[in-house]
This record gives sequence, C-alpha cells and structure tokens, in this order.
Amino acid sequence: MQVLIDPADTDALLALLRDRHWVAPGARLSEVARAGDGNMNLVLRLRLAGDARRSLILKQARPWVEKYPDIAAPPLRLAVETDFYRLAETLPDVAAGMPALLAYDPDINVALFEDLGEARDFTALYAGARLHDADRDALLSWLAALHGAEPDPATWPRLANREMRALNHAHIFALPLDPEQGPDVDAVCPGLGSLAHSYRSDDALRARLSALGDRYLTDGPRLLHGDFYPGSWLATDAGPRVIDPEFGFFGDAEFDLGVLKAHLLFAGLDAPDLDAYGDRARVEAALTNAYCGAELLRRLLGVAQLPLSADLEQRRAWLEQGRAQILRWSP
Repeated sequence: MQVLIDPADTDALLALLRDRHWVAPGARLSEVARAGDGNMNLVLRLRLAGDARRSLILKQARPWVEKYPDIAAPPLRLAVETDFYRLAETLPDVAAGMPALLAYDPDINVALFEDLGEARDFTALYAGARLHDADRDALLSWLAALHGAEPDPATWPRLANREMRALNHAHIFALPLDPEQGPDVDAVCPGLGSLAHSYRSDDALRARLSALGDRYLTDGPRLLHGDFYPGSWLATDAGPRVIDPEFGFFGDAEFDLGVLKAHLLFAGLDAPDLDAYGDRARVEAALTNAYCGAELLRRLLGVAQLPLSADLEQRRAWLEQGRAQILRWSP
C-alpha cells in the first residue's frame, strides 16, 4: 500500500480527495472524525466546509485489523467489499438497505460511501435496548433478499473471499478452543478461564467444530453478508441499514442466520421468527444452530469480545448451549 491515511493530517487527506476528483477543487474539510468503532478498517466521517448537508464516509483497509493492530488482515478486503456493493446495486431490495458506494481507489484501498448521518449501531441490544418488531423484520427481509439472489459466482470471483474467510475461520472455528493459543479470557470475566479449559479439553467438541469450520470454508450456493450481527446494523430515521460486508462470500445461508441467532441470544431476545425471511427460508435447523453455537463460543472464548455484562453463570449457560448445538449437528 502506497498511502496510509493519517486522520490528523487533514491537508494530505484533502489533497488525496482532490487528486481523485472526489471533491471539488475548492472544497475544504471542516471536520474529520472517526465514524463508529471501525473494528476492521479505518472509518472516517468527512464534513465539507460551506455545505452543512454534505458529508462523506471514507474507509481504508490497512494491513491490520483496526481494533487489534497486532492481527494482520488482507488489505484486499475492501476490494471484496466494493464488489459486494456493486453486486448489491443490481439487487434493489438489497441496495435499499445499504449506504451507496460513491468511489473506490484500489491503489490505496480507499472507498467513499454515502453518509447516513449520526446513525448508531445496534450494539445497545446487549445492554437491554429493545429491538422493535419493524426493525427485526426489515433486517430479516434484507437478509432474505440477499440470500434469495442468484448471482453467478464466476462473475464475481473476488466474492469467494478466501483470505478473509481464512481469517474468520481461525477466529471462529480454531482459536477459541485451541489449548495452546486460545486467548486468556479471565480478564474478561473472572473464572471464565477455567471454563475455557474444560471446553478446550473436549476432543469431541473440537472435532465437530473443526468439521463445521471445514464446511464454512467450502463454497456454497448463497451470497452471505458474513458478519450479520448488531455491529453491522445502523439505526437510521429511514429504518435499519446494513454495513461492513467485507466478510461476504458464497456459502450456507445458515451461517448468517446462525450468527444472527447467537447475537439475539446474547441480547436476551428470542430466536428470530423466520416469517419475515419469507418462503425462501429453505434452511436446515441443525446447521443454523451449529453455526449459532460456534458464534456463541467464539464471542465468549475468542478474541472478538462483545460488551456483555453477563456474569459467569450466564456465560456458562451460553457456552453449554453452544456446545450442545454443535454436537447435535452431524457433518
């Protein structure tokens, strides 16, 4: 990568925008601020001086995970994401639920997106916020439209997304139960380390999770978001919008649904009623539940922790539910 954006260097940032004709020659920046947590990427909100209504979202994929700089990540993930957006543009029901892609420069891995305003994500669900029925149904309808599309994978080869899938595979299906490299989770919740040891010593569970991981790495029939959880949903005045499809790929619809189910459990909500998912919901319950179990274990015993206030006993219950769901699935 030739350019790494420094948010504090507004002159260089403005020059980058002008050089690519992404803003008018006389444009000035009135504000540069981080937009959201930016787990994977550098994400900035750019406000243009003299036009209070004009702002842009800039995203750069750097060679590391933004939230965890010690973890390397494929810089080409933004190329995958922009392909996802371009494919979404051909699917009206999918495009309507996402911000618009405005520009992309592959040489520096930078993209510009429509700014949806001071929207917040849905992570407040973990702290007891309500998920309104209309928002839940809108999210499920969006997922149904995505899974119901039938694009030709050969036309979108980057959406195989093998490098990002390999990264996600390690953090979902391998590291959480790795006896040697699994993270120390006692700092997250005292006593969780002892629980982690019991799960990491369970050979049957590890074998079944490994088989599920092999399935995750196998190409499937449906285009997936790949990280369909509350941090990828934005609450806007026009309803929920879905962002950050850099983990998207062609695989099992059950993966997106399993991840969704796990996060609703973390939020103390019921499993999703698939009525809003529509007649296209030809999903295998056991496989959905197995992916749900993998996400439960990953978020409790892995690196990517959630803002959960749950005590040890609640975490134990989630872990046991996850283990049971994984073991009930047959490869």
